[in-house]
Amino acid sequence: MLQAVYVRTLKAGVTDDDYIAAWMPDGADRDSYPARTRLSHSTTNERLTVVTFEVDAEPDQLLDALGALVRPDWRERVAAVVEETTIEDISVVTAEFGTPGS
Repeated sequence: MLQAVYVRTLKAGVTDDDYIAAWMPDGADRDSYPARTRLSHSTTNERLTVVTFEVDAEPDQLLDALGALVRPDWRERVAAVVEETTIEDISVVTAEFGTPGS
């Protein structure tokens, strides 16, 4: 399992829908998207976001999986709605535990 993490500051006035549309491939929507995705906003700066994607793939399969996850021009489209990217990383999940609310 791979996890991609992006910490970004959105430009003023950019909504979650604007941001998601910047990377969401044509023909996909939130219900059919092939990765578990979370988008959250800082409690102290609503423009500061953390996005995580969980992809059921191995590192050597990532390039093959990208077509279903992002638009071909996603970098340019995201740059149009993002002021700054602080963290952009893909890592291998090595442990999972816990249940929210327990």
